[in-house]
Amino acid sequence: MTRIEAVLIDWGTTNVRAYGIGADGAILERRVSAHGIRNVPDRQFAAAFDALVGDWRAGAPVPVLMSGMIGSRQGWAEAPYVACPAGLDGLADGLLSVPDRSGVRIVPGVCLGAAATRRDVMRGEEVQCFGALATERIADAILCLPGTHSKWVRMEGGRLVDFATAMTGEAYEVLRRHSILSALMRDEETGATGDSRWFAAGLERSGDPGGLLHHLFSVRADGLFEVVPGEGLADYLSGILIGHEIRSMAGLFPAPRPVLVVGGSGLAAAYRAALSHLEVEARAIDAEKATTSGLFRILSKGRSM
Repeated sequence: MTRIEAVLIDWGTTNVRAYGIGADGAILERRVSAHGIRNVPDRQFAAAFDALVGDWRAGAPVPVLMSGMIGSRQGWAEAPYVACPAGLDGLADGLLSVPDRSGVRIVPGVCLGAAATRRDVMRGEEVQCFGALATERIADAILCLPGTHSKWVRMEGGRLVDFATAMTGEAYEVLRRHSILSALMRDEETGATGDSRWFAAGLERSGDPGGLLHHLFSVRADGLFEVVPGEGLADYLSGILIGHEIRSMAGLFPAPRPVLVVGGSGLAAAYRAALSHLEVEARAIDAEKATTSGLFRILSKGRSM
């Protein structure tokens, strides 16, 4: 059996994904845990880490590189942000060593610094951006990373130069579950995938006059008068929100085409369908591949510095 030479960990708010890799970066083993930073008992991160990957390091303390919310103020140790424009060298130079575990380091997040006209932050997505460039063998791109807080990112010359966050996923959950709009929704939907006529109707609505707040109330009005059936309202709402996000971000990030959509879920498929519906070329990038490729590149840079 090929020996694990390093461990890569994507440690988020709700889940953890760990990868044991070979010397060439190939994934040899995968593990998933529900102990995201929000769910670690008594904030015992070292114990959660040992339970997840301790046996991979039992014979030898192979290097570990982690990214995501594990490096936030609420995580194991806070890794300071690197300001845009950020490259692989800057991320590798900013790696934070975890005090109580030898050879374990955390990738810093990325922020828009004081020179920017607006503030924004990310943790974890920066790794996927560099991994996506490596996967596609390109240096310039516009990327969309759908999620609870979707990220839109501009890469130029192999560096992360600008980005913006949209709270689309969180807004959808709040409106879907805890607003007046939820009263007429009769389905037990699991999230839009972009193949619903009502999702497409929401995308079209997002281009009408009146703005987002007006369009959101149309979910209730169209439901009351059965313009949209109860079982289609969740997809309709999703289409409105995602449509507004894409139209807004198109102004901030005029493409080179295509937009690279990083993800492996139905949500990523919905974004690709939405971009296609709005006549924006899009290409899918596998999230796991982007994550592991990005972490491996940063790890390799860190070893050589």
